[in-house]
This record gives sequence, structure tokens and C-alpha cells, in this order.
Amino acid sequence: MSTSTHPIALEQYLMEGSYNKVFLARFNVPAESYLFFIDILLDTIREQIASCMTASYKSVTLSEATKLLFYDNQTKTKDFAERHSWVLEGKLLRFRKTDKGDERCVPIETVTQHMLEYAKELEMIV
Repeated sequence: MSTSTHPIALEQYLMEGSYNKVFLARFNVPAESYLFFIDILLDTIREQIASCMTASYKSVTLSEATKLLFYDNQTKTKDFAERHSWVLEGKLLRFRKTDKGDERCVPIETVTQHMLEYAKELEMIV
């Protein structure tokens, strides 16, 4: 990938939700300096995947979590799980559910309002 198309391809992958392509793009960076930013992006993607995992499942196997989080070994997955207070029982990771929900979440009304305003502004530009 050339220097100018790499960021565009990454944006496309993110918009598609093709996180596996983002992880594969790490091995095809146009310059060594990109790795710093790619690693930050990959950590952000892992956090998003973890958020979806805990919302969707009560538990997953350690090997499935390793695949889902795009780690190359289970030790990294165990470290990640420990940082997120997941409980490892044998080869099964159990997620702790909280009744409060995720305090980082933005209320849907706020998101909807911002999206509508953005769409109106975009329509005026076009």
C-alpha cells in the first residue's frame, strides 16, 4: 500500500467494521512511523470488541476471546481479561455484569440529535 492510500484503506475498513483487515494492515504499513498510530488504533478496536463481548455474552472460551481480540497468544488475552476484571474459570472467561450500565455511554437522544444536526449541516454544504 502506498503512503497516501493506507489511511484511506484503514478508514474504509473501519467503516465496514472489517476489523480483521485493520489488524492485517498493521503488517503492511508504508512507513515504520505508522506503527505507533496503528497500535493505538488496534488497542481502541480491542476495547470496542471487549465492550460488545461483555454486552452480548455471559462468557466465552479463552481461545475464542483470543481470536475475537486478535491476539496471537492466550497470555495476552489473560492480561487483557485481568485489566477488565473478567473471571477466568478453567478455559472459560466470565464477564462481570453491572446494573448501572456503561457510564461512558452517551444517551441515545444526544447521539440522535447530533447525527441529525450533522446531517443538516452536511446537506447545506452539498
